[in-house]
Amino acid sequence: MPGRTARVLAPALCLALLCLGAGPAAAAARPLVTVLDICSSLAADTYPADTQNWFDPERNAQVVFYAQLLFPVDPLPDESLPAAPAQSWHPPMAVSAPPSSGSAPAEGQHYAEAEWLDPAGKGLALFGMTLTARAQRDWISVSGRSYIPHTFAMAIGTRDLRAAAGQTALPGQPGQYTVRLRVDGRSVGLAFFKMLRGAAAPAKPGAPSAPAAIQAISTPVPIPTLPALKLP
Repeated sequence: MPGRTARVLAPALCLALLCLGAGPAAAAARPLVTVLDICSSLAADTYPADTQNWFDPERNAQVVFYAQLLFPVDPLPDESLPAAPAQSWHPPMAVSAPPSSGSAPAEGQHYAEAEWLDPAGKGLALFGMTLTARAQRDWISVSGRSYIPHTFAMAIGTRDLRAAAGQTALPGQPGQYTVRLRVDGRSVGLAFFKMLRGAAAPAKPGAPSAPAAIQAISTPVPIPTLPALKLP
């Protein structure tokens, strides 16, 4: 029976080799959050002008959320995550700086979004941004390793609604607010700030002697996309 046994084992051996060759699904790079800040505005160089964790609508017209992300080109084991299941397509709410002309993108796109929650856990803003692919010349090197830089920044109003920023309510009560940052569907950062007092509630339409209700504006306060991070 030796010949028959060999004929049975041969297909099984080939199947095992095919399974080994397929290997596990490719891992996705986990973004490293190098800066996560709440501030009142951005400076001329488009970096946070300050770091602030309390706001007063009478003194601060807006709250700005800022994040600097680095995606490892060759992620280490602790810098990667198992491949996520395919998600349904969604239109981008905003697009960051387009890839440099004359050079093909070196990496795929990522999708980042920030969800703002009031002290009761109710959402008051949700803003998403497509982080477009970057050319290889835009990569940066830190300690001999290559990273792809991306930035995410947005602002909500304390006196007016920023419709283009996905803001649906004013921060109308004192207390702690949180901002959850997700990249490609995974939580990567959490920031928080306090309102010393709540924003004034919009007046009801038709109320006698009431001031005009706060109206949503078409665009948020400009928050420019930062250039590639340059290190010495």
